[in-house]
Amino acid sequence: MKRETTIINEVAAFIRKEISNSRYKSGQHIKESEIAKILNISRVPVREAFRILQSEGYIEVIANRGSFVKRITFEYIKEMAVFYNLLAPVLLKNAIPNYTKRTYTKAYKILDIIDKCNNMNEIGYLLWDFAKVIYSPSKMNFILGLFDEIYMHNIRTLNELFVFKFTENYDTSPHRLFLKLCLQKKNDQAINAWMEHVQKVEKLTLKIKNSFKSNSK
Repeated sequence: MKRETTIINEVAAFIRKEISNSRYKSGQHIKESEIAKILNISRVPVREAFRILQSEGYIEVIANRGSFVKRITFEYIKEMAVFYNLLAPVLLKNAIPNYTKRTYTKAYKILDIIDKCNNMNEIGYLLWDFAKVIYSPSKMNFILGLFDEIYMHNIRTLNELFVFKFTENYDTSPHRLFLKLCLQKKNDQAINAWMEHVQKVEKLTLKIKNSFKSNSK
């Protein structure tokens, strides 16, 4: 039973990553038989993995048509922004006092890698890693779990909406400013600077998504 659960979780993780990496795009039909063939397994664990992904919002099942990759809607992005703006400052207020030398070393190392990377898919995961570094010291595990879910969908958003925007390296200067202010013990300024950056990204995301929405009419 434990082995079956492990296989199901591994299948779900595989599909989740494929969706996040835009190998399966929004609205694309995704078949149990194809996944089973790729992974060389039966359709039973794939079916169970689909149920997990449906509950997480990655897949939607349409009667008499099958399973499809769920689209990231304009409304979802707006709701995600509300959630993030409310809780990110709370996490940071609790996290920053717990930063150690190791925290800064890990954070700067990630930013250095991003500076040399021009693959938006990889950058999406690196930004997720950076977020874990700056938020995790808060020890607010329930909220951190919700943020993990948001960031997984953010990777999809980056791939679907931003890939054509970043023709050059991703700008990490807002992240470095945040760390600099934290090192200077200017915690409130650091949080304000970080949230200003987040809100700029949100506005750009909504602008791009809205233009896609208008063009599809």
